[in-house]
Amino acid sequence: MDFVLQDEIRQLMHTRSKWCVSLYLPTHKTGRDTLQDPIRLDNLLRAAEKELGAEGMRSSEARELLQPARDLLNEAFFSRRMAEGLSIFLSPDFFRHFKLPVAFNERLNIGPLFYLKPLIPLLHCCKRFFILAVSKKSLRLIECTDFGANDVELKGVPLSIQEALGYNEETIPLFRMSSQASSPGGSPMVHGHGGAAESEKERIRRWFLILKESLHPVFRQETIPLVFAGVEYLFPLFKQVQIYKNTLNEFIEGNPDEVDSPELQKKGLRLVAPHFSREKERAIRRFKDLLGGPLASDNIGDILPGAAEGRVETLFLDTDARQWGIYNQASGSIEVHRLRQTGDEDLLDLAFAHAYLNGGNVYGVDSPEMFGKNGAAIFRY
Repeated sequence: MDFVLQDEIRQLMHTRSKWCVSLYLPTHKTGRDTLQDPIRLDNLLRAAEKELGAEGMRSSEARELLQPARDLLNEAFFSRRMAEGLSIFLSPDFFRHFKLPVAFNERLNIGPLFYLKPLIPLLHCCKRFFILAVSKKSLRLIECTDFGANDVELKGVPLSIQEALGYNEETIPLFRMSSQASSPGGSPMVHGHGGAAESEKERIRRWFLILKESLHPVFRQETIPLVFAGVEYLFPLFKQVQIYKNTLNEFIEGNPDEVDSPELQKKGLRLVAPHFSREKERAIRRFKDLLGGPLASDNIGDILPGAAEGRVETLFLDTDARQWGIYNQASGSIEVHRLRQTGDEDLLDLAFAHAYLNGGNVYGVDSPEMFGKNGAAIFRY
């Protein structure tokens, strides 16, 4: 199974071409249905070739464009372990495919942009969060969703206290910190060998300050929750230094060096689930309170220009709905069509791309939740 990272989503959104082909299909891990998966892909590719021809592409060019996806049928791709869904993206100079834990509806889309709305469940709207696994000997940043976990490469970040401060950990006296404050509202008590223990506390604090500075480029534009994983005495100092503003008050206790990333993801998911539930509920209530004023709308004519201008703070979309039309970003004008016409794009998908690239929160919601519409937005201003 692959894990679609934020940067990969952004790369897909930035890709522009006259011919961007997006394919989605459900796949199966085991059982007789696995035999249908390559047949389903082959049928989609035949349909794509036919549609490209109808839109003016020569047959030889269409076959060349789709060949990387056809190669998947010839290299025993489907005999390897699959996930619940497969997404494929092709343009004349671009090809990516992802095995993903989402059972996609079978779908083909050809246009000037990749069709990405089915990927919404994989984004931060669906329990995307960080785990920072901290021990004196190692550091891991894990990007998670409720579907999986992926270790983030940390360039220029010291990965141990020794690397950060330049001393041998074995020469430092041992100590421990009580989780109970010495007095109501007081700081955690430090137990050890007098001043040496206080010195160690200060070393950890300096280490965390170095981490705060070196992790700043990673966290600069992030607002998703972070779960700390580490031994108990480190967490109060971590919170005190404020390495990341959206760190949860609950943490994963224990030495994370002994736990792999998938297991940490499962533990972290239990801690962030209530947070995400509350966030979505608050956002829906806020939208309903603001609707009727200038800071909320369920009209695509307001939503799409607002998303393109970076004014959308929160976007709600029915991931199965489509709204065809033409958007002129230069003038801000929109034509909405009941049925797809030549040159049309899915305006909801376009709003998703603009909102996400401009730092908006995007929530996928089911049709009954959409207040009678396919999309809704809260504006920053």
